[in-house]
Amino acid sequence: MLKQKKSALQKATELLARQEQSSTILRRKLIQRGYDVAEVDDALAKLTRYNYLDDAETCRRQFENFYAEGKLSVRQIVAKLIQRGFDQNFIEQLIPNDAEAHERLAASKLLAKKFSAATFDRAKAWQFLSARGFDGEVISSAIDDFNETAEC
Repeated sequence: MLKQKKSALQKATELLARQEQSSTILRRKLIQRGYDVAEVDDALAKLTRYNYLDDAETCRRQFENFYAEGKLSVRQIVAKLIQRGFDQNFIEQLIPNDAEAHERLAASKLLAKKFSAATFDRAKAWQFLSARGFDGEVISSAIDDFNETAEC
């Protein structure tokens, strides 16, 4: 017995049930699976109309989760969301005014979690924070704060 191929709408719904996605990524996945472009566009339009697919809300929610988690810099959050198919201009509108203070706090917390006073190595700390997207000023400040608290 032959298995019938699911429609683009069914497959899109199935993919969204597994993980929240942007319309760009969802569109790409459906086309890669061999669905007709017109059928894919129709399916995405229906999902948007019924509020199952809302790029703005999904992007906002993912930004807030990454930001609250405090493990990534704002720059890396933006890059991650762009990679997930969201619009860069919209993402940049989500960045709060206190982002710099938040980054300093996040970098300090990450250092405190990763290093102890006995095992602290400035070069490794710099590399560790740099890999998470923090800029030089924030890294310098976090390392200085770490050294001050370690001396106490």
